[in-house]
Amino acid sequence: MTQALLVNAQDIPHLALDFMNHDHAEAVEMVNELHTALESADDTEIDNQLDQLYLHNVEHFTREEQHMQEYGFPPYPVHKSEHDRVLAEMNALISYWKSDRDRAALSNYLQHTFIDWFNNHLMSMDKVTAMFVAGQMMAKSPT
Repeated sequence: MTQALLVNAQDIPHLALDFMNHDHAEAVEMVNELHTALESADDTEIDNQLDQLYLHNVEHFTREEQHMQEYGFPPYPVHKSEHDRVLAEMNALISYWKSDRDRAALSNYLQHTFIDWFNNHLMSMDKVTAMFVAGQMMAKSPT
């Protein structure tokens, strides 16, 4: 039995910065693939997918943070601390997975913790950040 998608890429909000939209679509694809892999893939494949998802988030968060700093986004420290918290949480989950191989715990994290955070983060912090940075980029661009 194939599991349903955790997130449909068409259901995530379109933000004012293309790189964020692209990164978010990639994250959705990766999470959906990982969710499906939990059904039948071997542990090594799941290890690889988890590592790729973690690396994707590190790279995406770095891009966002660079834009926030470059354009003087006032609540940068709050947004950055949320990124740091999520990466620490993911790192702990990956360590737990690699030591215990608990598919139910990993599935629960993906279906509830990660997806809930992802949706809320996009609709709040990322939406505001993208609007601010896009506005600053337009203001700085030559007319």
